[in-house]
Amino acid sequence: MKEQSSTKGFVILSAAGILAKLMSVFYVPFLRRTIGLEGLGIYQMCYEVFLFVYAVTTLGAQPAVAKVVAELSALENKKDAIKALRISRAIYAVIGGVLSILLMIFAFKIGDLIGTPEASYGILFLSPSIFVTAILSAYRGYFQGRNNMTAIAVSQVLEQVINVATSLIFAYILVKISVPYGSAGGTIGTTLGAFIACLYMIYIYYKKNYEEEALNIEVPTKRMSNKRIVRKLVKYGVPITLSAGLQNLGSLVDMVNVKNRLSFAGFAQSTANELYGVLGTYKTLLSVPLVIVTALATTVLPAIVSAVALKNKKEVKKKVNFAFRITYAVTIPAAVGLAILSREIYKLLYASERGYELMIYGSVVVIFMAVVQIQNVILQSMNKLYYVLGTFMIGIITKITANYILVGIKDINVLGAVFGNFLWFVIPFILNQRKISKTLKMKLPIFKHTLKPIISSLGMVAVIYLVKEPLEVLLILFDVGGIITGITTIIMIGIAGFVYLYLMIVLGGIRKNDVNSFSPRLYNMLPRFLRKRLR
Repeated sequence: MKEQSSTKGFVILSAAGILAKLMSVFYVPFLRRTIGLEGLGIYQMCYEVFLFVYAVTTLGAQPAVAKVVAELSALENKKDAIKALRISRAIYAVIGGVLSILLMIFAFKIGDLIGTPEASYGILFLSPSIFVTAILSAYRGYFQGRNNMTAIAVSQVLEQVINVATSLIFAYILVKISVPYGSAGGTIGTTLGAFIACLYMIYIYYKKNYEEEALNIEVPTKRMSNKRIVRKLVKYGVPITLSAGLQNLGSLVDMVNVKNRLSFAGFAQSTANELYGVLGTYKTLLSVPLVIVTALATTVLPAIVSAVALKNKKEVKKKVNFAFRITYAVTIPAAVGLAILSREIYKLLYASERGYELMIYGSVVVIFMAVVQIQNVILQSMNKLYYVLGTFMIGIITKITANYILVGIKDINVLGAVFGNFLWFVIPFILNQRKISKTLKMKLPIFKHTLKPIISSLGMVAVIYLVKEPLEVLLILFDVGGIITGITTIIMIGIAGFVYLYLMIVLGGIRKNDVNSFSPRLYNMLPRFLRKRLR
């Protein structure tokens, strides 16, 4: 079975991830208009609970299965790779089923515990998705380990389409009963989307004849016992699960912390829910650039694991440098663009400026979030799993402490949570950077990786201001409506993206080999004047 290259898989997953994330980004404004800002705040809270249970059940599953399958596939032992899928599928189905039932039983008690009883209905509706996503993650882990990203990409888009459409319909219907019911309706599509995606993955698995292929290949190495596969899944999965669980537990504790501190600052419960909704819109926008980084992390993991299994240190270093270079090239202009155009983006998506200041101050967080995500994948690939857990723990404790102090100050309120997020990721960023350099015995050239994206981003800012000021004058002069304003915002984003791309090509931040490695067709699609600039 022919497997995809890392770069091709990265492109496919990036495209699918961007499409899925754009649906999610536009979903939130529609949901906000349907259930209101208070309803959105309730929705965000029940999702925090779900994400914690999802993390301890599922987030460690996919990378753990992917690591085992990638190792076995690198050694041409595809029979045991199939066996790893079967064992992991059974284990995660049992764990996911038990936690789904427990979440259903204790939904209302959890709502009381987090101080938001209105979120209980959403928690109840989200419960079945834990079981479904547990099985789905086992299949995605297998496909990731085999470096077949197309099926994962299609399943992600399919899942999001079903999720968005179903959730908006039920939110619209149920909000007529009450706002809490409307918030719960906005979660129904999560389970249905995951179920359809799971069916698709199973269909592709059998269509590709992976089991038949494995039977026809002679295993050149000693077969791996069931017990050893389980031990490997536990060895890889537990630290990743603990890390993901700790991260989401930190978010869950922080949610209660932020709400309590907002009350301490003198805000009524409904206002506190609204402010949490404002914070949620900031987090949603911040996650958009991370789609490309998540796709990169997904493709880099099996590539580095395979190189480590084959003891190819040169290839490991090459993949690590590639991952960091792409991460900085994507996130630096994204952070700058989100800050400079924050007011316009909020108007476009949410028909309101409320909360745009959070993005001005907090857009830089996206860079540290992305780099830490890649650092974690690299460290996990090199079996430094518990180190990742330790750095995350330090970051989370710092974040919760900062939020406790800052959010309780009325004039700062949720802006304090933005600063807490910054500390949460900048501390692991520093610690992880040192650990990777020490483990690989190489210096990671941060300055080299960031210089060209920073210069190109500054040029992009200059052009944005040259275009932005005259456009704003014209909009005020002719008193145009919201649609025209939205179109001008999209035009400015397009111009900014083009200027950044052009400057990166001129400065050599993007090279001909980079473009060809993703797709030779992409090079031919570029305008002639850009092709001439590529070196």
